[in-house]
Amino acid sequence: MIEVDLIAKHGKKALGMEESHSANKGWRHRLPEILLEIGIIVFAITLSIQLHAWHEHSVEQAEERKFLTGLRADLTSDLKELRNDSLTYARVLKGYQYFRTMTAKTLNVDSVHHYQWTLFNNTNLLPNSSRFEGLKSAGKLGIIENDELLNDIMDNYQERVPSLVSETRAFSDYKARTILTYLDEHLQRSGDNFLAVMQSDQMYNYLNKEPALRDIMLRYHGVLQHTRQLIHEIDAQQAHD
Repeated sequence: MIEVDLIAKHGKKALGMEESHSANKGWRHRLPEILLEIGIIVFAITLSIQLHAWHEHSVEQAEERKFLTGLRADLTSDLKELRNDSLTYARVLKGYQYFRTMTAKTLNVDSVHHYQWTLFNNTNLLPNSSRFEGLKSAGKLGIIENDELLNDIMDNYQERVPSLVSETRAFSDYKARTILTYLDEHLQRSGDNFLAVMQSDQMYNYLNKEPALRDIMLRYHGVLQHTRQLIHEIDAQQAHD
């Protein structure tokens, strides 16, 4: 490295270890020369450190651009799943409303077929978070220089998305423990008692989950908005770079 060579060369000269025509001069006479040599050493070390810092910053900027490009693709994919999941929960809500209020008059084979999947499906968000988790595990979140963007990314993957995932999983667990179990235990093979099962107080209570479903849909809406905002922020950051 350049600073090593300069230190070796000028350090010896500063300490009088090299032979020269001024070897017999006293240190007082050589003080300007010593100070000059020390100045050269300090300058060489400072320049080397600065060049190394510039190089590291350039590498980190390249890593940031690569990460944000990949993250944008992850968020775009999540956006599609978020929209589909949100629509699914809206349909589940309609299905529960239909079955909870079903009577002999409103019983319709086509309607039953249209909504029956809502009794059995499980919809859970599977976010593309591995890229973020990998950068976090590597301790490299600092490569994202825009503090506001970094905070929004962390808010998305450490608060908003986990909260939504937790709630959808909890609802799926609830459905398995209640609605599905009750259907398994009471619905006849022929299905002839389907109306009676739906009109039971127990099933009515199990299906009476409109507030919970609306809360899940509201959370989906919030994450959708935040995901769109993140994509916009990433686009702005990359355009600035």
